Amino acid sequence: MNSVSPRGRRLLLAAVLAGVFLTVSPADPISSASETTKSTQARAAVDACGPAVAKPGGGNWRCSFVDNFNGTELDMEKWITQDTVKTGFRSGETCYQGDSNVTVRWGMLRLQARDVGTTIDCTNPYGTFLTRYTGGLVSTRGHFSQAYGRFEIRAKWPTARTPGVHGAFWLYPPNLKYGPWPASGEIDVAEWWSNDPTLVLPSLHYDDRTFYGDSGWHCRVTNVSMFHTYAVEWAPTSMRFFIDGRACYERRWTPAPPLVAPQPFDHPFGIILNMGVGIIGGTNPVTSETRLPATFTVDYVKAWH
Repeated sequence: MNSVSPRGRRLLLAAVLAGVFLTVSPADPISSASETTKSTQARAAVDACGPAVAKPGGGNWRCSFVDNFNGTELDMEKWITQDTVKTGFRSGETCYQGDSNVTVRWGMLRLQARDVGTTIDCTNPYGTFLTRYTGGLVSTRGHFSQAYGRFEIRAKWPTARTPGVHGAFWLYPPNLKYGPWPASGEIDVAEWWSNDPTLVLPSLHYDDRTFYGDSGWHCRVTNVSMFHTYAVEWAPTSMRFFIDGRACYERRWTPAPPLVAPQPFDHPFGIILNMGVGIIGGTNPVTSETRLPATFTVDYVKAWH
């Protein structure tokens, strides 16, 4: 930054001791051009998302969305919160409540899953739903979506290591161009379950997906409760998923007819982050032994095109 190398310091000291002072005229055209070039390069190397990120084919990605959560509340010009009572959206036994389970403080977004200790009525447009578990979900729906590009978060998962907790960083289309789920596609960049805590799974969902082939089962992290970066680079013919800058999974997809690749991953998707609980049964069941509350902490969310 503003430091001087040891060699530079020695040369500068020698010049001062010899009584020699080097000056450059402000009108010096060579110096002025050099400084202008350096300034232009500096601006090109940093944008709203921060330091430039190189594209696989050359050049740099261009920032299209960023939230560093530097305020004291969620930026409602970038996000909406999920309220299951109003929308009916749920995952497992989770009743999503934006007001009490989504907070922003100390430069972090926190999404929390809780056991409220008593059964609550989460009845919604899709029917009766009684549960004792609440969660937090935010989405860029209505504010931001794009087709193709790079999407990344820096985050840490809860410390829960007993079954029952579930969360994800995923992309979903605001408009279901090819029909209801999964026909229009879903991109799970990093999905996490507390019963298998080292697995942070990327997956593609679409008609004719394969259970093992369309998920990155080798995408694992020794300690998910420390901060790591999770990203996807989405191109028309393939997707590459990264953990801490290291590619752990790549996929080319073949949808069921009448769709042909790159469908259904050829239209805009928005960003979703959620923290909740599993179902009563299954491989990640929520029970009285589930360690709650559980917090998904996000340092930043960024996207480039």
